[in-house]
Amino acid sequence: MKNNSNKGLLIFLVVFLSIIVLALSALMVLGISGKGGMFGWHFGSSNISTNLVAEETINAENIKEIKVRVKTGKLKITSEETSEDAKIVAKIYAKEKDWVSFENSDNSISIEDRSEDCRFFCFNWDGVNIELSVPKDYAGDFDIDTSYGDVEIGDFELATMKLDSSAGDIELGSAKNVSAELSAGNLELGNCYGHVRIDNSMGNVEIDRLDITEDSTIELSMGNAEIRNIGDVRVDAKTDMGNSSVSGGNPKADVTLKIENSMGNITVH
Repeated sequence: MKNNSNKGLLIFLVVFLSIIVLALSALMVLGISGKGGMFGWHFGSSNISTNLVAEETINAENIKEIKVRVKTGKLKITSEETSEDAKIVAKIYAKEKDWVSFENSDNSISIEDRSEDCRFFCFNWDGVNIELSVPKDYAGDFDIDTSYGDVEIGDFELATMKLDSSAGDIELGSAKNVSAELSAGNLELGNCYGHVRIDNSMGNVEIDRLDITEDSTIELSMGNAEIRNIGDVRVDAKTDMGNSSVSGGNPKADVTLKIENSMGNITVH
């Protein structure tokens, strides 16, 4: 009886302390990303710049890679209807022009946030704002790396996404392949047609539909995973602390999606 009592107490303490850690971490992330504040000030970025410092237009025909690095701020990539003279348009907003660099080689575009580092306690910090419009039939690579801030990307069914975020949410319409690593933030995905490799340390993963054709993985440390509709895929789901419900997929399918969660629920329809 004593062993059972000690075991129950241990489980309670683990859950209780995990909730406290999650709450404190979420508060810190909100402060750093500018979404939350205390007594009128923020831990991190509180303003997204509206000062347009550069606008670039590039012929999209030969572009194979689009690389964006953001320290603190916001990134939005919209998918545009394709035309005979397809262009990629970049609009860059920042406090100072030299805060962001833009490079265009023969087959790649690189945009890098070179603003001053925000070291935890920052007051009235100005984050950069990068807006890209890209033809929806773009079939190259996106390489996105953000430290603090949200990312919003439209539908690119032929493109491969590599996403890396330290703190902030990612919203992605659709892509051929998706590789995403988040330290703290939520990931929302519309659809993926090739493979997914998702690793989220703290936050939820929500997917409208998966039509993957290659073996894929989703790993979470603390958060919920939900797939609302899945194609001809065998689902192998396991959670250490939470509920797992799999009603979709095909147990005899050749393609396997492996979902592992340390703390949180797994739902697949």
